[in-house]
Amino acid sequence: EVMTGFGRTGKFFASEHLSVQPDIMCLSKGLTGGVMPMGITTCAQFVYDAFLSDDKMKTFFHGHSYTGNPTACAAALASLDLFDEEQTWKNINRINELHREFIVEIKNNAAINDARMIGTVLALEIKTEENTSYFNSISTQLYQFFMQRKMLLRPLGNVIYIMPPYCIKDAELKKIYHAIRELLHKINHKEKLN
Repeated sequence: EVMTGFGRTGKFFASEHLSVQPDIMCLSKGLTGGVMPMGITTCAQFVYDAFLSDDKMKTFFHGHSYTGNPTACAAALASLDLFDEEQTWKNINRINELHREFIVEIKNNAAINDARMIGTVLALEIKTEENTSYFNSISTQLYQFFMQRKMLLRPLGNVIYIMPPYCIKDAELKKIYHAIRELLHKINHKEKLN
């Protein structure tokens, strides 16, 4: 739930989409709204009980680097409070709907192998002659294409992920969609990506 937790998939945790629930979950990123480094590992009671003892031999000697940082904890509490606000969930649903409309528009584009989304996460697999991989050589070109347009979309190889903050305005998100349309046009017409 590091990337997918805290509303990212349209539910508070992505695991809520599953029929079974995890015994251990790792949380980060959205925990503090991305403004402070903080990680938490949470677990089911039976896992916790297995380590609960005065016997040091049962100790689970592990801790996150930023465990208990008071500033990060305050940021996490403030971020979690936002999920009690109706507007936060309206924003998540609004982004979801905009992504859905955009995917319908571009899903059959010749420059795309696959377009998929869940909640506020939109992923586009750009078609190349190489296999889909973190090491796909188009990655640097995609990164530079968006950076030239003042957009920080870090592609993972030939896959572009759009995971906007929940406070993004429609016009800002549509600007990203416009840049993607421009990218697809350039790929389809074999133009240089700049």
